[in-house]
Amino acid sequence: MQLTGVEIFGYCASALIAFSLTRDSIVRLRWYNLFGASSFCIYGIIIGASPVAFLNGFIAITNIVYLRKMLMQAEQHFSVLEVSMPSNYVDFFLDYHRQDIEFHFPRFFKKMQQENRRFYFMMENTEVAGLLSGYPDENNHFIVDFDFVIPAYRDCRIGHFVLGQGQRLKTQFDYADVYAKADSLKHENYLVQLGFSPKKNGIWFYPDSNKSV
Repeated sequence: MQLTGVEIFGYCASALIAFSLTRDSIVRLRWYNLFGASSFCIYGIIIGASPVAFLNGFIAITNIVYLRKMLMQAEQHFSVLEVSMPSNYVDFFLDYHRQDIEFHFPRFFKKMQQENRRFYFMMENTEVAGLLSGYPDENNHFIVDFDFVIPAYRDCRIGHFVLGQGQRLKTQFDYADVYAKADSLKHENYLVQLGFSPKKNGIWFYPDSNKSV
């Protein structure tokens, strides 16, 4: 049986909605679900199925509302919390995500006991979205060499807030500047997405922090 163009459109909308549910990132899930629900709403209108159109129209509007909150009101949801060490929860967090951490930050576990190392949880409301770690130098620059975000939040929003244009780590904890060291190619690509550029000796800087280190 040959499918009509409308039927193919409906199947594509269904596939897009199903695909959205496989995304780890909450933002990506909502974007794909928005496009899928919008397509299904149009499909419902075309075939005259009002319940399909109304339901998917409602889902599309709901996705728009939540995406607006996520993308436009980050400062109202994100925060940075310094962690006193030793910490049972930090140990639990690192152990729970060990395999993923070793993939993205292969050298971290060998250097995490560094004496002057500091740890910060990156939070969305009361949920832990990630863990950031580094050390201050003699000029009160903070060098970030570990910036692990759990899969659901890997859309760079919290990175922009903490390290990028939001500069929350710098302003909240009175560092002169915040720099970064990449531990892998994936980490380098992440820093590029945040707007960082390589400087020297493996140090990356955000443009507003381009001072000598």
